[in-house]
Amino acid sequence: MLQGFELWVPPVPLEFDDGMPYYEIIGTDAQIVQFPLKRGRQIMCFSGAMAYMSDGIKMDVQLAGFQKTFGRLAGGGSLFQVTYTNESGDDNAYIACTGDYPGVIVPMNMSSTGKIICLRDSFLCATVGLGRPMTNISAGFNPASNPISFCCSGIDFIVQTVENGEYAFLMAMGTVIKKTLRVGESILVDGDSVLAFESSVTVDVRAVGNIAAICCGGEGIFNTELSGPGTIYLQSMSIDKLRRLFPPHVSSSSGDGDGG
Repeated sequence: MLQGFELWVPPVPLEFDDGMPYYEIIGTDAQIVQFPLKRGRQIMCFSGAMAYMSDGIKMDVQLAGFQKTFGRLAGGGSLFQVTYTNESGDDNAYIACTGDYPGVIVPMNMSSTGKIICLRDSFLCATVGLGRPMTNISAGFNPASNPISFCCSGIDFIVQTVENGEYAFLMAMGTVIKKTLRVGESILVDGDSVLAFESSVTVDVRAVGNIAAICCGGEGIFNTELSGPGTIYLQSMSIDKLRRLFPPHVSSSSGDGDGG
C-alpha cells in the first residue's frame, strides 16, 4: 500500500491469565464479537446488540441520567444503557454481540486511544474491566474549525464520542483503512468514507475545483479535509450511503381503487 496507509486488520487482543483472549471477532462481512466473561466482568452495549450468551449472565437496563441519555440518543445510540454482568460464579461464561446491519467490527483500545469521534450509529459495545471506568458514549458537535466546515464537511452536525474504558467496538462497512496523520499533514476524503478519528484531528473543507468539477464531478462543492496529528479510520461503505441506495418506499393512494 501507499506509505502511511494500513489495511486495517483486527489487532491481537490481550489475554487473561489463563490464556483466553479478551474478545474474538468471528465472521467476514456480518461479524460477531464474542467475549469470555469472567466472574464479575461486564459488557455494555446498545439495545438489541446481544446475539447469544451463556446462562447465569444478568442483564441490567438503565437510563443513566437525562444528560447522558440525551447524549446517547443525539449521537445515534439507544435510549437505554444495557449492561450484562457475569453473576454465575463461572469463569467460563460468554456473551456475543452483533450490529443491526451487516458490517465489520472494529475494536479500539481505549486505554491508549483516550477519546475518539465517530459517525452516528457506529458504537456497538464495550468491555468493562474490574476497577476500570465504564466507557462513556455521548454526543458532540461536528469538530469543524469554522461555520462553513461545520455545514459542508459531509460529517453530521452531531457525532458520537467514545471515551475512557477498556475496549470499545465500532461497526464499519466494507474495507477499513487506517492512517496516522503527522502534525500539519492533511488528507481530503469524502464525508461518507469517515468512520472515526482521534479527538486531536481537526476538520475543515476544501473546494473540489472549478465549476465543471462542482457540477459534474459527483463530489459536491467541498471535500472534507482532515488534518493531523492523530489517527483516522476510513471505510469503503457507510450505513448512510447504503440507506441512500435503498430509500424507503412510500405508498400512495390512487383513485383507481377497487371500489365502485
